[in-house]
Amino acid sequence: MFNFGKFVVILVVAGLLLTACGGQQPVTEVQITLTEFGIESSLTDFERGVPYRFVVTNAGSVEHEFMIMPPLSADEMGMGMDMMGLDEMALAMIEAADLPAGATASYDYTFTEVAPAGTLEFACHTPGHYEANMKLPIIVK
Repeated sequence: MFNFGKFVVILVVAGLLLTACGGQQPVTEVQITLTEFGIESSLTDFERGVPYRFVVTNAGSVEHEFMIMPPLSADEMGMGMDMMGLDEMALAMIEAADLPAGATASYDYTFTEVAPAGTLEFACHTPGHYEANMKLPIIVK
């Protein structure tokens, strides 16, 4: 015999499961390697609204940090901006304490705005590293 109550419960559960699974966009993994004194990335062109997981490996022999932020001008580099100011400018970051030599850390981030060439970069602002050209320009479409 048909049990209408069980049928309704099954429909509700199925609907909830489909809603939970269908509403999420898959995460795109980006492999990043930090060295002395460079940054390599599996991607440098990104899309607004796409969730990314940045998996950052410090292949260097000293600690590094990873930041997504606007590039610094020559004036900003010369004025010795403090780390708090840099942290406030960053869209996302993994601190140096979390990236000692040989470590890997990850960070999930979704770009919310378009960023044409020259407006965002990956960077390490451990003292002296950025000045040694430890940065990599990125684009968000």
